[in-house]
Amino acid sequence: MTGGHMGNSRNRGKRVGRRRALTAAGGVLLASLALTTPAGAATEGLACKPAIKVLGSLPGPDPAEPSPWIEDTQVNGIGRLGLSVGTSHGKPAWWSGTTVHAVPLPAGYTGGRVEAVNRFGLMAGTITGPTGPRAFRYYPWQAAVTLLPGGQYATAVNDHGRIVGYRHEGSDTIGIEWQGAAVRRVLAEPAGFDLRAVTGINNAGRIVGYGWGTSSDPDDSWGTAPGIVWSGSIAAPPVYTQPLGNAYEISMPAAIDESGRLVGIVAGNRDATNILATWAPPYTGRTGPGTLAGRTSGSFEDISPTTKVTVGTAYDSPYDWPPEPMPPVQAQYWRGSGPVLALPRLAPTGFSAAFAVTDRDQVGGVAVDGSGIERPVIWTCAGKQAYEPDVPLRTVHRRPGAGINPHSPSAGAPEATRTAQGLSGK
Repeated sequence: MTGGHMGNSRNRGKRVGRRRALTAAGGVLLASLALTTPAGAATEGLACKPAIKVLGSLPGPDPAEPSPWIEDTQVNGIGRLGLSVGTSHGKPAWWSGTTVHAVPLPAGYTGGRVEAVNRFGLMAGTITGPTGPRAFRYYPWQAAVTLLPGGQYATAVNDHGRIVGYRHEGSDTIGIEWQGAAVRRVLAEPAGFDLRAVTGINNAGRIVGYGWGTSSDPDDSWGTAPGIVWSGSIAAPPVYTQPLGNAYEISMPAAIDESGRLVGIVAGNRDATNILATWAPPYTGRTGPGTLAGRTSGSFEDISPTTKVTVGTAYDSPYDWPPEPMPPVQAQYWRGSGPVLALPRLAPTGFSAAFAVTDRDQVGGVAVDGSGIERPVIWTCAGKQAYEPDVPLRTVHRRPGAGINPHSPSAGAPEATRTAQGLSGK
């Protein structure tokens, strides 16, 4: 435990002791309820009603110009019993139902985010302070966070309490797995591989990340850019996702489900577009559904534990030509087959984005309301709200100089896509 909110407490011993007892009791209750609640049950035992549930926000100034790229306010994870986690006005936050709670910051720390929560309420994330970013773990109602040794960023947690993340050492990135508040292992990297991020872990202990590698071809100066998966067994070597990629095809898996299926993007091409991608064990190939109708790029951010539902955000390449007005980015939903679907907005001209999904068909993210304010939101019964945009075809040309990636259309070549008209009306 850090001492930022516990110092000078000599006269508060009984109150602090009582709070700890209540925290422990609450943790036992939450854990027992999570153990006895079926994972696929309807939302918190209630009939599922399609809605966009707007959550509360911590005090703080709103961005002068809301942007989906700032990630100042959003839901990053959804647990059990109405618990969800994320960030609010740049500070780590969690919600019980729609009520917002601040994660207590140690002295000198000013912001951060909760990245994930497991079914027992254990949260993991990053806070920022005088020594830079620090990885932490936290349970609801605790008086202080627990800083994780050797870590700057904590990105995911499984139901066994194992947390994964990483730290930077100069130009190197070191992947870490924690059990409790101790390091379980430093993630081994194959010779010639340069890790960039660790992004997920499932209940089997499989861990996913991505980075750069060398090529077996001595004439290939571009190297490779694959995803990488570590087994739950420390002794087992990691494996790469195929194809290995290169400077123009950078595989960036963002999440892993209980079967080991990965979702993410392939980025890096000169069209400034992303390929929505999935990889299934043994990771010898890549598939994907294409983009949301009317859009030329996007992301996959999360996959549900067992139902294959995948969520992310749809947007457009800045190289679309001529530069027609683009609709705001929009949260997207994919069932694991068929087309990518859109999730409704809070306001016709406000952006939205999705970052988390559960087996109970809840999707967490952010949406801008009619007043232009970013709101943390949860789409309930998201599949019943998702829709395929019905828009006419248009022709998009790439800007001169774009598209010279050997893995994408040649420069200036037109390609069929769908106009943005009509997308912002729902």
